[in-house]
Amino acid sequence: MNSVSLLPDLSSGSYRLDIPFGERWRICRRLLELGIPSVCTGDGGLQVEMNTLLAALQVRSVIRQHTARRQELVQGLETCWQLNIQAGGQDGQVA
Repeated sequence: MNSVSLLPDLSSGSYRLDIPFGERWRICRRLLELGIPSVCTGDGGLQVEMNTLLAALQVRSVIRQHTARRQELVQGLETCWQLNIQAGGQDGQVA
């Protein structure tokens, strides 16, 4: 995974994310689609409001989808499939 840093902005209650430049706009757009207030700043950062645990998890997931290597994503899916099988799920059915 590419390096992403998270810096709290205590004055506004939001967080500044230093995201690889090529992914910043796509990540911002997806977060806005999810209803998470986000804005690309002029200095190359991404300012994000995360007021709930759900918002923090969604931000983490979106960043991972856009910055992880393909093999990391494939391994994550394989792990989910194995857990589903262990829980008794079958061919697309979740237990």
